[in-house]
Amino acid sequence: MQLMATPTISVAAPATPVLMPQVAAAELSAAVREALSNVERHAGPAARAWVLLEDLGGEVVLSIRDDGVGIADGRLAIAEAEGHLGVSQSIRGRIADLGGTVELVTAPGEGTEWELHVPTGGQA
Repeated sequence: MQLMATPTISVAAPATPVLMPQVAAAELSAAVREALSNVERHAGPAARAWVLLEDLGGEVVLSIRDDGVGIADGRLAIAEAEGHLGVSQSIRGRIADLGGTVELVTAPGEGTEWELHVPTGGQA
């Protein structure tokens, strides 16, 4: 996760390794990259982002938050209807495939926050 840090992206993660299946880690990383790509494309030129990884023992919670323009009500449904499936497939779909859940909190002018919950299954 630390490799995702840039001058506009802050990353916070536990000091010790977070153990989870390799496939789950790869899918979770891909979902985070998609969320950060959306920040770059849609949040505005001055937007900053924060990524927080928490190991809750049996579940990891990964939050991706930005201070950008936010997403207007109904915009994601319109994008999906137009064939733009980045959010539904690259974020929601990946996390659902891992048995996890996704929460999205956003409003115009208020930025966007994704919260990804993924079970770790106690595996490394």
